[in-house]
Amino acid sequence: MTDPNALFTTLIKPALPIFLVVFVIYVARFIYRRFKSSFKGSLGEALVTQGTFCLLDKEHYRGFSDLYVPRPDGDGLTQVDHVVVSPFGIFVIETKNYGGWIYGSEHQAKWTQTFGSGAKVSFQNPIWQNRLHIAALAKLLNVTESKFRSVIFFMGGSTFKTELPEYVIDTSLTGYITEIEEVLLKPEEVAAANEALTALVARTNKRAANREHLAGIKRRMGERAQGGA
Repeated sequence: MTDPNALFTTLIKPALPIFLVVFVIYVARFIYRRFKSSFKGSLGEALVTQGTFCLLDKEHYRGFSDLYVPRPDGDGLTQVDHVVVSPFGIFVIETKNYGGWIYGSEHQAKWTQTFGSGAKVSFQNPIWQNRLHIAALAKLLNVTESKFRSVIFFMGGSTFKTELPEYVIDTSLTGYITEIEEVLLKPEEVAAANEALTALVARTNKRAANREHLAGIKRRMGERAQGGA
């Protein structure tokens, strides 16, 4: 009869490190796939807040991230990735952590992300998306939209395959912002915008706001589907 202790010592124990490594890899892959969008979103936020915001001159620029702003039509909230307030305008930054080839134009409702394998994924035109953000912020801050600057920042190593507006960029967000020197806001307007956004951050329960934001998206999608039926 085989001794169980001997079997464990000679066969199973030496293989335990391999089993452990395989198990850890499996769990890590499961967690990554399950929460991939959250990881990418968090990475994008960290790159901007810990990278760009830290490099900007604090005397002239102040950054805010992950803002939940009432939609201009009053139908719930819209989520804004990043805002930089400065005398040179209020920069509203929509970040996209996408790889692959990007096809689109300012006037197309949907853009396309294409991979080397031939796979394609459609996504909402981020220029249109940011227009909503600017309209919401303009209403909240009581500032005309002409004093805002839209920026679409792709950070996932993507390649643009169609001509896009100059404010759709894939490198040097800090450089793009600091190269703009045309003054759009008076000092008192800058101070008022910073005060209003600071107050917005202080009163926002992000967990509740995110639920409201997602519920609004789901509701509007359902309404559009019913309208097209």
